[in-house]
Amino acid sequence: MNEILVSSRELIQQHRIPLMKYCFIVALGCSLISLAAQQFQNNLIPFSATLILNLIFLFGLDVVMWKALNQTAYSYRDFGYFGKFFKRLLPLFALYLGILIAGVFAVQLLSRIQAVILVLPAVLTLSIIFLNCINHLTLFAMIDQGQKALPAFNNGVRLFFQSKKLILHIVLKTFLLVLLGSFAVTALNVFVYAPQIDAAMKAATQINEALIDPYFSTNLSYMIQSVGMQLVVSYIAIVSGMTYGVFFQKRSAMR
Repeated sequence: MNEILVSSRELIQQHRIPLMKYCFIVALGCSLISLAAQQFQNNLIPFSATLILNLIFLFGLDVVMWKALNQTAYSYRDFGYFGKFFKRLLPLFALYLGILIAGVFAVQLLSRIQAVILVLPAVLTLSIIFLNCINHLTLFAMIDQGQKALPAFNNGVRLFFQSKKLILHIVLKTFLLVLLGSFAVTALNVFVYAPQIDAAMKAATQINEALIDPYFSTNLSYMIQSVGMQLVVSYIAIVSGMTYGVFFQKRSAMR
C-alpha cells in the first residue's frame, strides 16, 4: 500500500495544476449559472444545467485522470467521452438514484432515534467518501476494460473493501482538505471582510444586521465562496481518483 501511496502522490503533484484548471472552469461556470438562477423564480432550468454539467465533468475527469495515470496526453476534448458512454452509464445513474432515495428514507427513519442523531453526520460523510471511491473504481473498469455498469460497480465494491489502508488514508485526507477549506473561508472573513465591517460599524450611528449583511451577500462574495467550495470538492475527487487509479492498475496487473 505504501508503494501505491507514493506513486499516487507523485502523479498528483505532476498533474494537479492541469486537472485543477478544468475544475476551476467548471466551478466558475456552475457558480455563474447559480448566480443567474437567483434572478429567476423558476430554478428548474439552472438546476438541470448545473446537474448535466457536473455529470459530464465528473465522468470526463475520470477519463482524464485515467490518461494521466497511463502517462497519455489528455485535453478538454476528453470530456466529450460522456456522450459515447451515456447509454452504458444509464444503469449506473439509476443505481445511484436508488441509493440516494434509500439514503433519504434511512436518514428520515434514523433521525427519529436520539442516539443515532449524534453519529448520523459522520455516517453520512463516510458513506459519501466510500461511494466516491467506489465510483472511481467503477468508471475505471468501464473506461479501461469495457465492463458494463453493474458488473463494474460490483467489482468496484469488492476492490474498495480490499484496499484497507487506502480507505483510512482517503478518509483522513478528505477531512484534512475540508479543514483547510474551512480555514481559507475563515481567513477570508477575518482579513478581507472584518476590516470593512469594522470601518462600517465605526462610521454607523446604528448597528444592526442590515449593516453587515451586504458584505456577505454580494455577487463577488458568493462567487468566491461557491467556486472555492467546489474546488475543494474537486481536489478531493482528484486525490481519491488518482490514488484508487494506481490501486486499480496494480490489481489489474496482478490478474
